Amino acid sequence: LRSAVPTLVQPWYADDAAMVGPPREIAKAFRLLQVWGPQRGYYPEPEKSVLVVAPEWAEAAELELREFQFQYRSGSRYLGGWIGDRGARAEWLEPQIQQWIGGIDRLAQVAKRYPQTAYAGMTRSLQGEWQFIQRVLPDADGAFAPVEAAIASTFIPALLDDTKEAVTGLRELIRLPVRHSGLGLPNPGETASDSHLTSQLVTESLTKSLLAGTPLGAAAYSTAAATGQKTWRAVREKVDGATLLELCAKAAPTDARRMQRSTDTGSWLTTTPDYQNGTVLSAEEFRDSLRLRLGLDPVALPHRCDGCEQRFTVEHAMCCKKGGLVTLRHNDVMAEWHHLCALALTPSVVSDEPLINTGRDNREEMRQSAEPPKELRGDVSVHGFWAKGQTAIFDIRVTDVDARSYRSTDTKKVLRRHEEEKKKLYNDACLARRRSFTPLVFSVDGLRGQECEAASKRLASLLAAKWSRTYSEV
Repeated sequence: LRSAVPTLVQPWYADDAAMVGPPREIAKAFRLLQVWGPQRGYYPEPEKSVLVVAPEWAEAAELELREFQFQYRSGSRYLGGWIGDRGARAEWLEPQIQQWIGGIDRLAQVAKRYPQTAYAGMTRSLQGEWQFIQRVLPDADGAFAPVEAAIASTFIPALLDDTKEAVTGLRELIRLPVRHSGLGLPNPGETASDSHLTSQLVTESLTKSLLAGTPLGAAAYSTAAATGQKTWRAVREKVDGATLLELCAKAAPTDARRMQRSTDTGSWLTTTPDYQNGTVLSAEEFRDSLRLRLGLDPVALPHRCDGCEQRFTVEHAMCCKKGGLVTLRHNDVMAEWHHLCALALTPSVVSDEPLINTGRDNREEMRQSAEPPKELRGDVSVHGFWAKGQTAIFDIRVTDVDARSYRSTDTKKVLRRHEEEKKKLYNDACLARRRSFTPLVFSVDGLRGQECEAASKRLASLLAAKWSRTYSEV
């Protein structure tokens, strides 16, 4: 068909054919399609086909193509997008806008009891629908203002269990990607133009091939598309990074530290909730973590600490050693590390609270003191973790890097200081018994120390080999 009627632009997608050009040429091509199509199992149905034509040319086109009984319109849906009159496009788009607003309202209802599920539904499904439309429609920013209004006034307050007025000031941060301290809920009214420009950039070689009628090299197109996507991501990264720096500059020092730290502590937000993998959080756990990430206090904090009867605040909860919260977070991390190491190797090579040395090892101290020196114990030992035939000792510490004594110190330096304290206490005793020692130091919001980062990568590597999965997946 392209060879027989070269003056037409003919994009085909599976069994969806389109012809763009003068009516006389369309008639010629369609006659050939009716002859050649059935020979190849393709049966055109002209009465179901749509001719998109400007109103002033509709009569002439209909006269030229009267033999086919096409449907004549000034605009029509095509492959999920729209071709033709902008006014008719608005009428076509409006029901979808209302459908998305209804979806947002339903997710807001779900968020009251299951905020993690509602958040996953929004970020992984619903917003992908209008993002596709934005990629294929030019100049559509204004049409998505009602969608943004529904997100800002209904979904986000329900997700955070707060009023619209209380969370309005957080919208600029929330719209940023998770890797830039946000929640990955962009403003649909601001992303349409960028999405369409990106789509044009990525499909540029495909467009040229269609217009020129030249063969499309699949490998070259894939390379060009990947380059276009990489270019767009680099631009978005730069813009989002600048926005985060601007927000940090305006915020109080403690809030700026939190936002900067949040760029590395958002993996729990991008993880799919899954009972089998243990990644489902309760409504309280998810919402409290979300509010802490955004600098808000958890809902319904008790007035007094049940351990020491002091006034209960977030800062007090992070450091009070009488209420059991400090011990609980330590034990949770220890149990998880034990479990993952047992999966990566075998349960028999992993043990809790390994003895590093006994009081009898320090005989000189025993002679000089009436009380025997304390025994040293780690949190978890794993045989064969770093090297075959060698036992690795891990000791865990979870610290509040926003405590008053640390607020003037860089977060990573705080974690490094705690690592050095652990190594000073345990490292020599472990090396004397041909064991390795690794401190696992975390901030309360999940930022990992340098040595903890290395151990996590080694664990991921062992799990990838055990499960025959790619390292990036694990």
